Amino acid sequence: MAATSSEPGLPPPLNVIPARAWSPDRSDAWWWLYLPLAVLAGVLVIHATAPAFYEAYVLPEGFGFLELTQFFLAAAASVLCLTALRFEVVKGSTLLWIAVLFFALAAFYIAGEEHSWGQHFFNWNTPAYWSEINRQQETNLHNTSVWFNQRPKLLFDNAMFIGGIFVPLVQLWTGTFRRPLLALLTPVLVIAPAAVIALAFKVVDDLGKDVLDTRLFTRPSEVVETFQYLYMLYYVIVLRRRLRALDAAGVKHVPL
Repeated sequence: MAATSSEPGLPPPLNVIPARAWSPDRSDAWWWLYLPLAVLAGVLVIHATAPAFYEAYVLPEGFGFLELTQFFLAAAASVLCLTALRFEVVKGSTLLWIAVLFFALAAFYIAGEEHSWGQHFFNWNTPAYWSEINRQQETNLHNTSVWFNQRPKLLFDNAMFIGGIFVPLVQLWTGTFRRPLLALLTPVLVIAPAAVIALAFKVVDDLGKDVLDTRLFTRPSEVVETFQYLYMLYYVIVLRRRLRALDAAGVKHVPL
């Protein structure tokens, strides 16, 4: 008999996914709720009580707490997606395989860009020709053009805030998508705390720059990115749990 899903009326073949694999429960709260709140509390307390320490150890490029955390979060998400490609259900579903590969490559790109593809680790010199087109003289792409920085960030912001918060909220009333692949790839609301924190700091960042013309928080964009990548990792963890459950149940294909 198939395990009960956390969402009633899931379309086949998703109805074989156990409840905890479909959506984290209270036993998982230590990572989807308490960890984001602990990081938030630490950032706020250090910023308020030890601003010099915050700027010296939390914010710096490369090995500051936030940027180093961003690298490891994105790298972990990429590795989890790459290993998910071996599941039979992924290999048997072309669109799903493309989606998982896209997530893996996107996370890999983020991780590489955060540390300038190893420059922050190994301290090599930026070639002269690249320094001329890179505004921070680093071996990355996001400082060369808006098409490698602002445009992907805008896409990521919309995907996370709309797909990660708005759509799951709507589904509280409408139920999950009837299309299996869409339902499988849609985030669950329970992991939204990290996205909500990212959105709050995004508002602080935009208010300080565009409305009040004053600094409300020291480089809030770094906090935004940290919680965005934390949310990205959580999304991948939940998706991989679902894929593993489908694979264990012998499902070979997920239709659109």
